[in-house]
Amino acid sequence: MTTLASASLTQRATRDRESAFKIWERRADAIEEAHRKMLAHGNTRDTAWSRRQVPSGFSPETFDPGHQDEQYRLVVTKLTLYTTPELVQAYSKSNEAFLMSLRGIMRLELALAATGAESDRPRRQRNINAAVEVATQTIEESKTADERLEAALRGAATLAAPRSRRR
Repeated sequence: MTTLASASLTQRATRDRESAFKIWERRADAIEEAHRKMLAHGNTRDTAWSRRQVPSGFSPETFDPGHQDEQYRLVVTKLTLYTTPELVQAYSKSNEAFLMSLRGIMRLELALAATGAESDRPRRQRNINAAVEVATQTIEESKTADERLEAALRGAATLAAPRSRRR
């Protein structure tokens, strides 16, 4: 009788450990995917800023804050299922700030491309200066949102790790 009870308890403990580990792996995958996406956005933003040009693959609907591409929805779904609402919100804010930074860079790109008569030169320069100010501000906001997301990702990774891995 004792042997049967012991075997049953051992099987249950093993099953619980395996289940917890599978959930931890899924959380870790979701966290890693969100981090990779954040780094890719940061690289795109920084490259666009240095070139003063938005990458050609971005369409007008991409810049709509309500637009959500397939990859964004997939990451949000994974984060929603396996992490915290705060992390989902931080990820969404980071994505919104990224799109706003690209919109600011696009505004600068258009201001730099504008041509006109020699008499319009002071107005053109004011437009460029205003666009640089907006782009700089939106880029800083995007970087700040990325820092918040990274902190949330680190916190979620620590919380997601099984007890045996935290030691």
